[in-house]
Amino acid sequence: MALGSFQIDTQPVRSERIDRLHKYVTSFAYGICPERGHYLTEFYKDNMSLPAIVRRAKAIDHVLQNMSIYIMPGSLFVGNQASKPRWAPLFPEFEVEWVEEELIKGNPYFPDERPADKYILREEDKPVIKSMCDWWAGKTHTDTLRARLPKDALATHYDLKAADIGTYFQGGDGHFAPDHEFLFTHGIQYIIDECQKKLDEINWNEPDAIKKKDFYDAAVVSANAIIKFAERYADLAEKTAAQETDGARKKELYEMAEICRRIPRYPAQNFREALQFIILVHICIQIEDNGAGVSFGRYDQFMYPLYKKGLADGSLTRDLALELTENFFLQIYTCNKVRSWVDTDFYRGVPMFQNLTIGGQHPVKKCDATNELSYICLDATFNTRVPQPSLTVRFHRNTPFEFKMKVAEVIRLGTGLPSIFNDETYIPALMNRGYELNDAYDYCVIGCVEPGTAGLLGGRTGGAWLNCTKILEMSLYNGTDPRTGICLHPNKNGKDLSTFESFEEVREAYLDQLAYYVKMEAILENTIDQVWEETLDEPMAAIFGCPTTTIPRGKPIKQGGAKYDLTGQQTIGTANVANSLYAIKKLVFDDKVITGAQLKHALETNFSDMSTDPSGVQIKAMCLQAPKYGNDIDEVDEIAREMLAAVANELVSYKNTRYGRGPIGGTLHCSTSTVSSNTPFGKVCGATPDGREAYTAVADGQSPMRGTDIKGPTAAIASVAKLNNILLSCGSLYNMKFSPADLV
Repeated sequence: MALGSFQIDTQPVRSERIDRLHKYVTSFAYGICPERGHYLTEFYKDNMSLPAIVRRAKAIDHVLQNMSIYIMPGSLFVGNQASKPRWAPLFPEFEVEWVEEELIKGNPYFPDERPADKYILREEDKPVIKSMCDWWAGKTHTDTLRARLPKDALATHYDLKAADIGTYFQGGDGHFAPDHEFLFTHGIQYIIDECQKKLDEINWNEPDAIKKKDFYDAAVVSANAIIKFAERYADLAEKTAAQETDGARKKELYEMAEICRRIPRYPAQNFREALQFIILVHICIQIEDNGAGVSFGRYDQFMYPLYKKGLADGSLTRDLALELTENFFLQIYTCNKVRSWVDTDFYRGVPMFQNLTIGGQHPVKKCDATNELSYICLDATFNTRVPQPSLTVRFHRNTPFEFKMKVAEVIRLGTGLPSIFNDETYIPALMNRGYELNDAYDYCVIGCVEPGTAGLLGGRTGGAWLNCTKILEMSLYNGTDPRTGICLHPNKNGKDLSTFESFEEVREAYLDQLAYYVKMEAILENTIDQVWEETLDEPMAAIFGCPTTTIPRGKPIKQGGAKYDLTGQQTIGTANVANSLYAIKKLVFDDKVITGAQLKHALETNFSDMSTDPSGVQIKAMCLQAPKYGNDIDEVDEIAREMLAAVANELVSYKNTRYGRGPIGGTLHCSTSTVSSNTPFGKVCGATPDGREAYTAVADGQSPMRGTDIKGPTAAIASVAKLNNILLSCGSLYNMKFSPADLV
């Protein structure tokens, strides 16, 4: 059976409830909801004198008490981020320029006219959106950043695209996993009591006493806000139940109301209550901050005790646990995010990166931790077939064979889930950045591919994109970008491709440019973090994300409240850099079949000049025929290894704004995640010596450049395995794709 027909021929096994709910949720087209932005703006207008973190807490409380809420037909859970499923709220405090340009003026498209990732926008909502844009003009996070960033960093981001951090201009941080187990075993009232106690104990002789008071005040407001939010659902469930004619559904609604009167104020008593607790926490975090990558941690580990308890007392069966998990998945799938059209190019397919991790090892016993819930999550993904939550599987050398086969069966559907992560690589990489052994063994995947321990990691695992292909291109033109003519940093040796006298000079020029643009990235990262700390610090993210450290320290995450704090990023174009440098080495300096000047002219003319000897087309053929990364060729793979290591080592030499303020780490660190950014980044890069034509997509992740790994998947894997993955503590991404026609 070919892969293309497998998903069609292999039908999901859904209960009547889940099938009906699935049809309901997936019937909604993406839309834009102005409620969150409207109520937040309404509060800010009259409360700008409040301390920033208290103002944010009270503003989100105002949103939660006024926004529309609903209960989906047949669902056993409540919790919605916007007025309709799959509609996205607006966050005008980050940036309103794109909102006004696109949503009001239709430049370059109205949201429902986009070539991809279209959104419904109701005509009656436009005046509300225009009003919030008018008030926020000149007051947003982006406005502050433009005033604070050095001109070279702004040019790096806006003009050259050598490093791009637009996602964090337009939106929040996200990229952490709350300590759900701590939260649902203690309850939110515990957090309120602890913060009240800390308020009473503040030593006013300490220089940070005022900051601590502001934090604890905001934490109490935020904790009470989620309790009141749950009570709104309890009221709605009771009202709906009173009107319900179906006896079974009436009973379910009254049960839901009873749960929401207790959860999340008090600890969860069973499997279903824990899931409702998790949903409410997750939804409120998403409303506070539209950052992607708010993840769930190791679901099969922290939910397993409640699963066993339910089986033992008869309140749960495997089938019911599966149905509840599938209901939970569909509830989470209702969350959405709208990005500007420019940012959408980097995130095609509306990804939210709400990652949920299963499998792996026990953090203390160091043995396989796979359990029945691991299989239930695979079944839930198999049956719901929705892209969120993003299911991740941890493999290690003792992962059971039957579990691996079940994973393969679900992957075979072609949905892209689950992703597979290797403990043998990720655990050493985390320990290399200072993680304690047990914490490293307890990692989950956050966002796309980034590892961290739920409840202990602050900072962010996402960050700026570093366009290494662009940096290589500028190194070949003595630091000048041939597309814009901008030169921020000439090569130290003052040479370009036409005048380099050895491959070592080429290598040195690239590493020199790389060091400069990593510095620009560090400036962008830290300026954004500093502005967040001053104006947009997030109390919910603090008390739900890292409650065991932020509350004792009296610090939110951006002030050093987490146990571990590392600023991540994404490195783009590893394969293009390796292939291009090797092509220069072989063609110009080793074999001497062309000169550097001839190659430079071919690049400048996009291999199209037929008047030269050899012609541009012939030079392109030479470049393409040069050995490539992804074919288990040591000489090329070693260049890839060295250049990616150079990025990682340069990044970690820079401290983030939390360094020395409590957390372990406090540096930048490297990942090879790309999402779909390799396409827009290619649009700013001219022709490169690997034979890639100008303004076409570059390579994704640490995968070989498409079409160049010609010796089969084993050789490609061998090349990737030679990279120094222990340095990639923010995540390693290798995409291996097969044509369905090749799989029978």
